[in-house]
Amino acid sequence: MADICPVCNKEIHRMSRFMIQEGITIHDTCIWDFEKEPEKYGGQAAIEAAENKVEEEYVGSQQEIAEKSVHVKSFDMPFGDMVGFMVKWALASIPAFIILAIIGAIFFAIFTAIFVSTR
Repeated sequence: MADICPVCNKEIHRMSRFMIQEGITIHDTCIWDFEKEPEKYGGQAAIEAAENKVEEEYVGSQQEIAEKSVHVKSFDMPFGDMVGFMVKWALASIPAFIILAIIGAIFFAIFTAIFVSTR
């Protein structure tokens, strides 16, 4: 069964079909008339439709975040395990300090070359 355009009340063929809003299909030539008065043809204003869509997405994302949230109420770790963790953390930071020292040396060399050569 063919759809009927709510703007011009004529049958919509495959080649001239255009879905303007969810559930509303019109002719591609009737777009401007529909956008002038969408409520007259059973639609929503474009801004209102966009706001509704954004609000629905926001509410859905907030519900998803709330479902996946984790709240830590307490953290208990034996002293020996804490010391072991801190030693591992300190050892793991050594490569980072080496990389930062190399980057600092490169910058120092560049700035030294710039300012010494200007004398």
